[in-house]
Amino acid sequence: MKKKLVTDQAIDRRLRTLSWIVFAVLALATGYTVFEAISPTGIVSRALIYGPGLALLWVLALLVFEVFFSRRAWCRYACPIGLTYGVVGILSPLRIKYTLDSCFHEGDCRKVCLVPHVLDTVIKGRAVDTEVPIKPDCTRCGLCVDTCPTRSLTFDVKGFSKLL
Repeated sequence: MKKKLVTDQAIDRRLRTLSWIVFAVLALATGYTVFEAISPTGIVSRALIYGPGLALLWVLALLVFEVFFSRRAWCRYACPIGLTYGVVGILSPLRIKYTLDSCFHEGDCRKVCLVPHVLDTVIKGRAVDTEVPIKPDCTRCGLCVDTCPTRSLTFDVKGFSKLL
């Protein structure tokens, strides 16, 4: 069996909650969004506008970490913006619903998903019910819905879908 380049080590997802709290407290205490100083997106944006700086070494180190240790580690485990989107996802009326009965478990949906851990329920034997809403971290991009050959993943609007 061929060894994978990325081992995709799992890290405790509660780290993101701790990160969110730390950055929120720092923002309240300083009046500055401290998170933006270390955000790879912010660093690259500033480098494009003002020219490269030493902060790009942080981005490079993070990129190496994500290539060789854990895929999308920054977004999945450290970025407080992702947690904020998750809270919005909990409150959002639009969601993606998984229907177990029609699923072939071929995994195409997980291959295209930008946040594949939200589709853990589609892995054979993991669904807790015959119809399951996808986790709040889902960005609702619809790639999984488009890819699913059996329509096991569909868009759902809380409160309206049962009326239709």
